Amino acid sequence: MTTEALCDEGDIVLVEDPTYFVYLGILQSRGLRARGVRLERDGLDLAHLESVLQSLKRSGELRRVKMIYLVSYFQNPTGVTTSFVKKVEALKLLKRFERAAGHPIYLLEDAAYRELRFDPAAAEKSALAVPGAADRVIYAGTFTKPFATGARVGYGVLPEPVFTAVKHIKGNHDFGTANLLQQLFVRALASGIYEQQVARLQKRYAHKARVMKLAIQKHFPPTVEWWEPEGGMYFWARLPRNVPTGVKSKVFSTALKSDVLYVPGEICYADDPARRKPNHEMRISFGNASEQDIREGIKRLGKVLRKIL
Repeated sequence: MTTEALCDEGDIVLVEDPTYFVYLGILQSRGLRARGVRLERDGLDLAHLESVLQSLKRSGELRRVKMIYLVSYFQNPTGVTTSFVKKVEALKLLKRFERAAGHPIYLLEDAAYRELRFDPAAAEKSALAVPGAADRVIYAGTFTKPFATGARVGYGVLPEPVFTAVKHIKGNHDFGTANLLQQLFVRALASGIYEQQVARLQKRYAHKARVMKLAIQKHFPPTVEWWEPEGGMYFWARLPRNVPTGVKSKVFSTALKSDVLYVPGEICYADDPARRKPNHEMRISFGNASEQDIREGIKRLGKVLRKIL
């Protein structure tokens, strides 16, 4: 709804490279373009963000840039969390280029996984906490991921005039979120049940992540690089660059024959003309799998990788 409110067909949204593939579908469905900004282990590559903005300014396309989209906590697909320092600096860069753009450039912070951290004490601050930046930050949260996956209720913190525009779009879309679900969450929050469930999930996902980590260490070839998450539900793995993992690759088809499914990294990259789309990575999820299936799945995937590599 935020994308619908801010963007016209042909506009540009800056995204992490890689990013949440479902959001790329939203951009595509609205006729929008995406430009990727490289990810480091602590979030955006700020030098690359500045380079992308400069390039768009030189080409005269900066006026089409309406926002940057970040999955800022335990990112889907990589598990990376954007540090607060990088949120501060990213907002400074966007502000610097606003005059040339001729309009505000917003930061949309998708915080769906924020509460799913393995260490409850380790919490990066939201971009909303950046001094003086509340009028440029749009925060999107959910009760679904950290509480009950079947109860589809999200929420947003939006500055004006975006709030009013999104509120009208929301009414046109569905005439309001189901009252029953809203009442259930009110009671869960007031009673303390919500916090209890979040703590339970944090502990459960942390354990599953350890199970997957041990299995990867045991079964993956040493030429496969992988990132260990500190929250969320995903491991991100990189094969040598000359070994594709996409939907038409030998790795993917062989894994499917072994009844193992991963998300090919290629679908998590925007169609960005400034670079070739990487095709040697994979997202591996432990969220919905049992411990036994995690061990067996990684064992089978490791066998596929050893055979092909």
